[in-house]
Amino acid sequence: MKDIVRDTPPKHTRNHVRCPICGVHGKPLSDIVVRSMPADEALAAWFKQHRQYIAGGTPRTYLQYVKVLTEFFQQMPLKTIGIGNIRAFQDWRKQKCVASRVNAELSALQMCMKEADLWDKRIAPLYRPLPVPKTKVRQNMSEDEERRLLAVAFDKPRRRLAGHCLIIMANTSMGFGELRHLRRRDVFLNEDPPFVEVNGGAKNDYRLRSIPLNFLALRSVRWIVKRWQQLGGNGEDQYILPHHARRTLEEKTERGHVGAGPIFTEPMGHIYRAARGILHDAGLDHLDPYDMRSHFITKILSDPNVSDQMGNELFGHASKAMRRRYSKQRMELKKVHVDAMCKKQVKSEGETHKLAVFPGGKRVLK
Repeated sequence: MKDIVRDTPPKHTRNHVRCPICGVHGKPLSDIVVRSMPADEALAAWFKQHRQYIAGGTPRTYLQYVKVLTEFFQQMPLKTIGIGNIRAFQDWRKQKCVASRVNAELSALQMCMKEADLWDKRIAPLYRPLPVPKTKVRQNMSEDEERRLLAVAFDKPRRRLAGHCLIIMANTSMGFGELRHLRRRDVFLNEDPPFVEVNGGAKNDYRLRSIPLNFLALRSVRWIVKRWQQLGGNGEDQYILPHHARRTLEEKTERGHVGAGPIFTEPMGHIYRAARGILHDAGLDHLDPYDMRSHFITKILSDPNVSDQMGNELFGHASKAMRRRYSKQRMELKKVHVDAMCKKQVKSEGETHKLAVFPGGKRVLK
C-alpha cells in the first residue's frame, strides 16, 4: 500500500520575501506591505488593509495622512527611511500645521513600517513626537449665557436651523457629527419619555447610546422633523438633516434654474458658520459649537446624584480623563461648595464669626 502524502499548506514567509502565498518571485498582493516597496505603494497597501478595522470618519482622516506622507516620501524605498527622514518630515510639516497633526500623520507611517518590521531599533528609540500644547478644557455656559443664547438662537430665519441644532446639542450631549447622522428611525417622539438613539457619526462603540429629550431638545427635534417632512422626507432610513444637492457652474449661471432637492441618503455638511454667528450675537465668541456638548456634560456632572454608569450612558465617555477634559464646573457652583465649609456662626464678645469645618476639626475664622 502506497504511503499517502499530504501537502503542507503554504505559509507566509518573513516580510513576504519570495512568499508562496503573496505571489511568484516575491511579487506581493496589493494589500501586503513589503520592505522593498516604494513609500507611496507601501502606504497605499497599508491603508487598503487597515481600512477594514476603522469606521466613521476615520478612514477619510487616514487617507489625508497617506496623501501628505506620499507627497513627502514619494518613491523612496520603505526600507531606506530612517530617523533623519522622519525628522526632516517634522521640520517640513510643522511650517504648515500644528504639532498634533504632524504626530498623527507620522502615526500612520509608523503603523505602515511596523507592518514590514521596519519600525525597529534604528528608529523607535530615537523617534520623538513634536511637543503638543496641553489640551484645553472645554468651555460651558453660565445660566445668564444660556439665557442669552436662547434669546437670539431663532432671531434670523437663515440661522434658525443652526439655532435648533445648538439647543439640541446643549441638551443631549450630541456633537453635530452625531446629530447630522440621525435617521428618522432613530427619533422616537411619541414614546414616554421621547428619546433619540445615536447610531451613526459616533467615533467609538461606547458613544452609541439612547438619550431622553427634555422640553428644549424635544421642541427643537420636532421642528427639525417637521422641516424634514416639508422637504419631502418620507422614509425611515432617511437623514432628518439631509444634504442639499450641489449644482454645477452651468446650472448656477442658468437663469430660472430651480435648485435640485435635498439628498436624503446623505447627511448635511455643517452648520458652523451660522452657529458661530449665533454665538457672536449672544456675546459668546469664546465658545465653539462643539462646546454645547461640554455644557451638557458639565451640568450633568454638577449633580452629585448622577452615577458613573448614568453619565456614561448619557454622554458616552468611560474614562475619567475625558470627563476632566469636557467638564469645567461653573464658578457659582464651586462657590456653593466652598461656602458649605462655613456651616455655622458663633458669637464671641459681641462679634459674629463663621465656624469653618475641616476634616481635622473645627476652627473659628476671625
